[in-house]
Formats: sequence, C-alpha cells, structure tokens
Amino acid sequence: MKKSVKYIALLALTGTLALSLSACGAGSVLKRNPYSVATGLGYTETLGDFMNETQGTSSEAYRLYQDAKRDGYEGTFVDFLKEIGLGDPALSTNRALMSSVAVVCNYERSSSSVFETPSNYSAMGGGIIYSIDREKGNALVITNYHVVYNDASKGTTAPRICNDIELYLYGGMTSGRAIEATYLGGAMQYDIAVLKIENSEEIKNSSCRAVTLGNSDAVTVGESVYAIGNPDASGFSVSSGIISVDAEYIDIDLSDGSASVSMLEMRTDAPINHGNSGGGLFNAAGELVGVVNARSERSGVEHFGYAIPVNLAAAVAQNVIDNSAVNSSQGALRATLGITVSTTDRQGVFDDGTGKAYTLETVTIQDVSLSTISFGKLHKDDVLYSIKIGDGQERVITRQHVLTTALFDVRKGDTVILTVSRGEDTVSVELKFDEDKNFSLYD
Repeated sequence: MKKSVKYIALLALTGTLALSLSACGAGSVLKRNPYSVATGLGYTETLGDFMNETQGTSSEAYRLYQDAKRDGYEGTFVDFLKEIGLGDPALSTNRALMSSVAVVCNYERSSSSVFETPSNYSAMGGGIIYSIDREKGNALVITNYHVVYNDASKGTTAPRICNDIELYLYGGMTSGRAIEATYLGGAMQYDIAVLKIENSEEIKNSSCRAVTLGNSDAVTVGESVYAIGNPDASGFSVSSGIISVDAEYIDIDLSDGSASVSMLEMRTDAPINHGNSGGGLFNAAGELVGVVNARSERSGVEHFGYAIPVNLAAAVAQNVIDNSAVNSSQGALRATLGITVSTTDRQGVFDDGTGKAYTLETVTIQDVSLSTISFGKLHKDDVLYSIKIGDGQERVITRQHVLTTALFDVRKGDTVILTVSRGEDTVSVELKFDEDKNFSLYD
C-alpha cells in the first residue's frame, strides 16, 4: 500500500515504463524468480549467497571480513564481528560534514502571487558535494529540486528556479563566505537538482571534499545512519537513527503541485526537519546512501523520514550532468523501454553468512507497447532477470527499482541487453538506443 506524505521543506510537496505492485498466487511465474534463472544458467551457490553477490553489502565490516577471508580467515561474518572493533562512526560523520553544504535560495516574489509573503524572501536546505576541482575552484552539488524551485517566484535560469543561490561550507555560514551557485539542471519527478560552482576562492582554499558514494541497494534494515542538513535554517546539524525500510514507494506531490507521483524512498527514524531537504543520509562509514527529501506530517505518525536512495539520486544527477554537456536541456533523459512491469512475487531471504535479510522480487512484463523499441522483442509474461548497458557490468534485477535506476545510465548510442525468462527458456534481447524517441525527458 502506498503512503502519502508531504515534503519537509518549503512546499508540500511515469514515460512508458509503468511500475505497479500486484500479488498473485503460486504458479509458473513464482518458479522463475532471478535466483531460479541463475541456477538454470549454472549458478550453484545458496540463495543467500546469490542475494549477497547481487545486492552486496554497505557494511564496512563486511568488506574487512572479505579481506580477512582472502587472507585465510575461516570463520563466519558473525564470528568476525565478535572479534573486531570498528573505527569511530563520529570520525566518518565528520568526513561527511566536509562533503555537505547549506543551500540558501533568495527568491523574488512574482507580482502575480497571491501569497502573503514578503516580496523578497529566502528558503534554505542542504546539499552534497558530488564532484570537485579544487585547483579551479569548481564543484557540482546535488540537492532536492524542491529546494531550488518555488511556484510563486520569479526565475530566469529555468521556470520558477531560483536565480540567486548561495552555498555555505561547513564552518563557514557567515555573510562573507557565501559561494555563488547556478542551476545546472534537474528532474522534478525525481526531486533531484544539480548546482554548479565555478572559480570559487572558498572552494580553492577549503577542506571540503567530494562525497563518497555508498550502495543503497545494499543498505540493511536496522543499519545506523546519520542525516546531515540545515534543519530549521539553524546551520549544520547531524541527527542519527536507523534504516527503517530499505526501499518503498510513497506518493509525493510534485513541486509545482501539478500531480502526485510514486517516488522510491528509504525510510529512516533519524530526526528529519524542515531544512534537511537536499542534505545527505550517510552510513557509519561516512558513505552517502540517500538524499533526504521528505517526512510524514500526518498526525500521530512519528519518526517517518525519507531519503531518495543514492543509486537512483546519483544516476539522475549524472544523467543531468552528461545531458547538459551535449544539449541545451536542463533535464534528465531516461531510456524508454515501452513496457509495463509489475512485481508478481516478493520474498524475504536471510543469509546466515552475513546475518543480513534481503528482499527478492519477481518482476514480470505485463504489456509491451506498439511502435516502441521493445515491441516484438520482449513479450508479456517475460520475467526480467538482468540488464547490461554497453560494456558495463550485468545487473541482476532482484528488485523492480534496479531496472528504473539502470535506465538513467543509458545514453544515446548505447546497446542494452535484457535477459529474461520466457517459458522454459532464458532469452537475451539486444536493444539499440540510437534515436531520440527512445528516451523520455524529465525536467
């Protein structure tokens, strides 16, 4: 069941790849989940091993465990945890602070506005330094679209996008240390925006750093996380909690109020307040696992904060960056398959080796649209197994959102190989994305 929440910042707050969730009884589809396909292709390890290999782990401890195993350690991961002490998460959080920024948007109210707000006003949120060229003083910053958008304001760089954006580094929230930023692009439907900094002396002379990206598909329910933002516009602040739900879809109103969309989110019980929007959600290793963008404001509901999983957020951001380099659009171009899919089965899997619980979904094609790239190649009732883009790594579609995220990584000219289970056969379908009509614009 979908939940409806409001954005936590200033406003309360698909394409022909349609996503839905439907339950069904036992049948042939249930026998063709990704693990059964893998075993048919020769995979011999356990279901737990399969989930660990395809979804991975975001745990620094598990990476250390893997290193120890290569050096001859013979115990289980649980045994290993009992024998080691991890570094202080506070130090990792401090590193994450150096990748965080406060975002201040100075708006000019449109003359047609009916809102009782001063003609000039400011809105505040957070952001994350995605990349940096310290020598040139350049950087790219990820934040939420709704942080830099206001439907009642004037904007020149894009409709209703703030044209006076200031950023502040950790420890530098004084009037003389404001960093001018401009809007590079974004996708309202995914609540991601990218800001650009050029030739900043503050960047050149600072200790700020590009964020280290984690793997949101590997996040574990119960894992400790830390939200860094600018809550209540009171400056940088860190709050802690755990991952409550690793991936779910919730209904959120778009920034312009034109529609409500189903948005992929991670849920956390870390305190999330107005001004946290656009800030990072970090794991204990200081890796970014999500971009905070919402909280529940329903009466009687507490500790429901939400963050866009970093795999999706970074894919959208990189798409915006790449797209801005080749054309004048400020949006993201997502590859369009022309299929409707649904999750026809879902099961929980526990791996004794890692002590981790996983979710495995069976993602099935419900319809293939006429005159699209997939027509005649993909069929109704095909069970999606994996996607491979160009020379990239094959990604097993263990969750429905793995496919959606991957489609943002497709660029014009790429060849995509989709492997599906069809009846008793496993079939690989090659799709060439060489026309503009193979993409949908999100801006």
